[in-house]
Amino acid sequence: MNIVTLENYTLQDAATGSRLRDFNFSLAPGDTCAIDADYADDARLLAGALATLIYPLSGTYTFQETVLDFGNYQNLLDIKRQIGYFGPQAALVSNMTVRQNLMLTRAYFENRLDLDLHDDVKDLCAEFQLIEKLDLRPTALSPMEIRAAIIIREISKPVQLFIMDSPEALIGQPGFNHLVTKLQQMTAAGLPLVLQCENNELTARLTARKLRIPFGGTEM
Repeated sequence: MNIVTLENYTLQDAATGSRLRDFNFSLAPGDTCAIDADYADDARLLAGALATLIYPLSGTYTFQETVLDFGNYQNLLDIKRQIGYFGPQAALVSNMTVRQNLMLTRAYFENRLDLDLHDDVKDLCAEFQLIEKLDLRPTALSPMEIRAAIIIREISKPVQLFIMDSPEALIGQPGFNHLVTKLQQMTAAGLPLVLQCENNELTARLTARKLRIPFGGTEM
């Protein structure tokens, strides 16, 4: 059983004009795949679609054994919770502190409020120099600190699929090497990963194959 299967999928982004037509894609358990597109907007379009943030014009998205109904947001929400996503469309909840943002998904899955951050999450916060800013709201953080908090939140979720769009934005930041090591451990343990990244070294470290998207088509 595949984690993700897209069949005859057509997507369009009205803002960028990017369009993908009638393509097929599948991701098996433990699979790690880099999106290699002639146009970066096409790669970002696919990454957003896999995260269910962009709805298709036509085609079928099957997550494990569930065919997604994009007209039923409540059912779709159950799938969204199983997908980790880091990219331009990811954000923190503005009226919550960083700590609350990091705890939000865990509190939902465990149905408890008397929780604290896991030690590995605290370690990542310390590496990214966020440990002293956990009780601040996102408006008090720099754009880079917000990106760091988002990636920490997403990799701490108990997800079935992880999608990363442009993680190279964090290269050179405190904690980045620790983050890559954590991602390698997660994929080695079987977490499927889809990566859109323009850094070839990072792509080679995190993925085992490529999906080519030339001019609105796909090549496996």
